[in-house]
Order: sequence, then structure tokens, then C-alpha cells
Amino acid sequence: MDTIQAAFGHDTALCDRILAAAKENRDQMQLFVDIAKYMSERTGKRSSDDTIDAPDAKKRKTTSAPSTAAASPAPALNLTTTLNLKDASNVLYSVPETSFAVPQRKKMTVQLAGDPQRLEEGAVRIVHEGSGINLAVPFSKIEQVFCLPVPEKATRQWNFVIFANQTIDFKTGDRVIEAEQIVWTMPETAPANVKAADGFKPLDVDTYVTSTMRSLNACMKAHGKNVIIPTEQEFASAIPQSHRKGEAAYHVKAHKGSKDGYLFFLSVGIVWAFKKPLALFTFENIESISYTSVLQRTFNIVITTMPDPITGDKQDIEFSMLDQADFAGIDEYVKRHDLNDASMAAERQAKKLNINPKPKTEGAEEGALNAEGADDDDEMTELQKAEQALQDQEDEEEEDYDPGSDGESEGSGSDSEEEGAGGGGDDEEGEEEYPEDDEE
Repeated sequence: MDTIQAAFGHDTALCDRILAAAKENRDQMQLFVDIAKYMSERTGKRSSDDTIDAPDAKKRKTTSAPSTAAASPAPALNLTTTLNLKDASNVLYSVPETSFAVPQRKKMTVQLAGDPQRLEEGAVRIVHEGSGINLAVPFSKIEQVFCLPVPEKATRQWNFVIFANQTIDFKTGDRVIEAEQIVWTMPETAPANVKAADGFKPLDVDTYVTSTMRSLNACMKAHGKNVIIPTEQEFASAIPQSHRKGEAAYHVKAHKGSKDGYLFFLSVGIVWAFKKPLALFTFENIESISYTSVLQRTFNIVITTMPDPITGDKQDIEFSMLDQADFAGIDEYVKRHDLNDASMAAERQAKKLNINPKPKTEGAEEGALNAEGADDDDEMTELQKAEQALQDQEDEEEEDYDPGSDGESEGSGSDSEEEGAGGGGDDEEGEEEYPEDDEE
């Protein structure tokens, strides 16, 4: 898929049509890949031929990284053809000294650049003069932009998160894959040091967050994109924020392997943030969401992705240690967006409930009850089912509990003491109990 995007990425519509055709005709996938490789080789050859009579500056740009081009020809293909260089040099909105977390932890300048008459050909730029960083994300290559509250901060701050299909080194024109996820932080304070052209200047009531969000929306409008923010209608955590009483929290703490982070359940999908690598699971890329290890205090969720268009493989990504208080809200979100709930799959059922199976003697009795209450079971949420399973387990333990045996067990201590004093009559009673247990 990367080969196809590298070859036809300059024409988004054509690239999307090729990928769609490849998905529908998997038998022809290799043919599409071969065509893409051929086009990449032809484009690379034509670019090298064009530099023979090019100006010196153009020659230096093409020959600056020959070893990289030889090692991986597709990513090193000059991509400035997908970006209007003149428009991307025209800065419309700039915020210096912005704190970035991804791709690097550094204070850099975030810019929106383009021609006001054709904003769709502009780009988001990240610039740091000291280190020479000069990255550009064409508006046409932005998959999605989110503005998410920074969790567990006494002072309100928001993270802008960009998921891009292509980030370009503005100086060389090479693709920078590691910078295709971008995160920067802005406070809810007056935008004192914003530099903006007419039509992009902050209003008197603006903050850094609202001013930047409005400018991004204006630039991405032609591509049908806008900044996505969390809302209580989509999902809000049931856990109150101790440092901001009365305010809704939109994040859910979780772990992905050994890394901790936050899940956000949004109108276009689910975001895992804010540490590298971030992840975006859009609705169309989710095959199913299931629950595992549902306990009294925590549970896990597993997001199964749609099959890869080339390999046909699916991925199961598990997020663990979610607070049980958020189970009902997440389950409601899953059902509202018609995401397939595969929690009762056979291979996950035992792990999900984390309890021992019930004795077979109870199975026959429960079969009739389950048949009568089948309709009720269909309406139960996963949380209710888990609670019911735990309650059944407790009931089972109570049924196995014999008060008499406990009483005798407690009395055995005093009997031992009496035995130590020379009394031995109680031992005969203890010996009479063992045959009764064998008969049972």
C-alpha cells in the first residue's frame, strides 16, 4: 500500500480509486503493486534527467542525499510536487515558542501557510531555526486533526494532534515518516504572540486554542476536514476530576503493553495518545471491539482492525486496566456507532469473565432458565452480564458453604487445647465426620 501511495500520492483521487480497486480484487493486488513500482522508477529517472540542465540550487537539492535514495527509492522520492512551494512559503498564521511533544520534545514555531485565494494548496509548517527543522504537512495530506484536553492538569491546556498521510522536509522535499504524527500544546490564555495576516487575526475573546482552531478549520475546509473536539454527547468519563470539580473528563486511562496513556472516544473514531506512537482507529477501520478480563474494578478492551488490503491480516490491539466506572459509557458508545461487539467469542470468553466454569450439575438446571430468559439476556449490557457472572459465582460459593463444618472447624482449636490438657473425647466425634464426607 505504501508503494501505491508513493507512486500515485500526488493525485489523491486516483490513489484512492486504485486502493479501492485493489481491495475489491485481491487477486490483482500484485499487479497494482508492480505498476506502482514501475511508475516510481520512471518518475525517479525522469526527475534525475531533468536536473541535468537545472539551476545549481536545484542540483544541490537533488544530490544532497544520494545514499538515502539508493537505500529506499520510494520514500526518498522528491515530494515537493505535491506541495505548492510558493503558497507554503506565504505564512498566514504563526505561533512561536509552541511546546511540541511529537515528533520531538522541543519548543518550535507552528505556522499555517498558503495563498488566501486557494488555501487548499497550503500546509501546516513546523519550524525550528536553531536545529534546522522545517517540516510541512500539506492540507491535502492531513487525515484528521484533533484538539484534546490535556488530562490531569490544574491549568487548562489542549493538545492539537495531527494524523497525516504525508509529511515533507521543506528543504529537501523528502518524506519524513516519523513526523506523520504531530502533537503540540496550547494554553487557554490570550494569544499574545500570535502573528497573523488579515482574516486570520485573533479576536478579542480568543485564546491560543480557539484562534488556532478557527484558522485550521478555514485552511482545511476545502478538503472537507475540520478540527475534532470531544463532547459529552459522544463520551464523557464517569470519573470526576478532583482538580476541576464539576467539569467533565473526556479521557480514559489505559495501558498499551507497558506504556500508559489515554483513550478518547470521539465522533470519528478512537484516539490513543499522547506518547509515540499514537494511534487513530476510525470507524471504517474497526472490525470489532471486544472486552476481556472484566473484573470488579478494571477491564480490558481489544480493538480488531479491518484486514490489511495487501496481506489480509487483522490486528488485535489490547488496552488494559480501564476503570470499571467507564464500562457502561464505553459500551454505549460502541453500540451507538454500530461497532461489532465480539466479546462472546469462544477464545475470549474464559479470559473475559476471569472465573472458573460452573459445575456440570448446575448446567442442566440453568439451561431451562436460560431458555426462558433468552430475550432478557439479549438486552443485558456487557457490564450487567459480567456483574451477573460474578454474582452467580458468589451464590455458588454460598451454596457450597457449610456453616456446621465451619463451626466444628472453629471448635477444633479449643478441642486441641482440651486434648493438650488430657481430654480426648472430642477426637472420636472428629473421626466420625470423615466417613460422612466420603459418603457425600
